[in-house]
Amino acid sequence: MKVVIAIIFALALAGAGVAGGIYYANGQKQANREQAEQAEIAKSAILFYPMERFVVSVSDDNYSRYLVLELSLATKSRGFLELLQQQAPVLRNVLVKYFANTSREQAKTAFENVSEVQQQLLHKFNEALEQQQIDSKLEQVLVTNVYLQ
Repeated sequence: MKVVIAIIFALALAGAGVAGGIYYANGQKQANREQAEQAEIAKSAILFYPMERFVVSVSDDNYSRYLVLELSLATKSRGFLELLQQQAPVLRNVLVKYFANTSREQAKTAFENVSEVQQQLLHKFNEALEQQQIDSKLEQVLVTNVYLQ
């Protein structure tokens, strides 16, 4: 009788060990899956580089006027984000060229369609970065604040 109880106990213990091993293996697979998902999210997450406030004079017949513009640039590459800091003067120059000789009315009309301005600036910024022999591209240009006086 003791032998039968010992065999049953040994089988139960072996079954518990197998069940524990399966549970542990599934937990590891789930942890690995979650880690891979988080790495994928981090790889595809958009990072933002807020540019310094940009102020430019706009022409008006009677008064001195200016345009204040705040932008954030979007990328998915951490390395490119650091490179944007170095290229900020080039990008600010693009803004100066884009808004040079712009009248207050032209600026007012342009910012009625902010999406169009964002797309044009994205294209201009990517062109300027390409001229600097930088392969990476900006994903998006966001106008975060506009003030036209």
